[in-house]
Amino acid sequence: MTEKNRKLDVIIPSIHSRDLLLATMVSYNRFANGFDLRFIVVENSDDTSYKDEVLSRFPTCIWLQNPTELKNSEANAVALEVGLKFVDTDCVFLCHFDTLATHLAWMQFIYSKIDEGYSLVGFREDATRIHALHSSGLLVKTEIARAVSLFPVGDEMDVCDSLTKYCRDNNLKYYKCRCTFNDKELREKFDKSLPELNSVDIGCNDEDVPIFMHIGRGFQRINKLYNKQGRTSLETWIALANRIATL
Repeated sequence: MTEKNRKLDVIIPSIHSRDLLLATMVSYNRFANGFDLRFIVVENSDDTSYKDEVLSRFPTCIWLQNPTELKNSEANAVALEVGLKFVDTDCVFLCHFDTLATHLAWMQFIYSKIDEGYSLVGFREDATRIHALHSSGLLVKTEIARAVSLFPVGDEMDVCDSLTKYCRDNNLKYYKCRCTFNDKELREKFDKSLPELNSVDIGCNDEDVPIFMHIGRGFQRINKLYNKQGRTSLETWIALANRIATL
């Protein structure tokens, strides 16, 4: 299979998140650059108010209704595991609904790491617990994603941390992209050039070009439960997404 016809399933857990979800999907599709992305949206509620719009704009999308009483990381994990049942590509991209692809070569870059022999590629490494690659954006071999439980384990591991642990335990290589969350020098660089995105995780390729962004706290933001001063606003994020959509 060549890069220009490479198929890839993308699982996106969602909950009452029309605007952020569509912004994510539009940006991924806008910068697909030859990759055939199939979205698997797992709605963790009985909300169908934006289902038709999603399926109309992305006809190959699989919409899975998954009402659950689980919250936060556990809800995210159950959605990802539900979505995995429908994956039929060798690799799968797991992500949050409050992320954006920001460069034409974003998927080409992270998939090139799989081709180089890495089994897992992510944009951020958590600074606590087991220092695992964060579930905001992960490209992983499907067989590995299905080999473990994605659920959190007490205070030791968060959702998807098991993927990093699996790679470590089995001597498999995984790749961490440079990210402003982990790299102080990179953070300071973008604080100067992109001050409006001062609290956003910005993931880069090997030339420090931003290719992926995660605003974080998406559910809290859309429910007006996140009001930290000086942080990137939801309005700024949506404006960025709209610019990407019209490029």
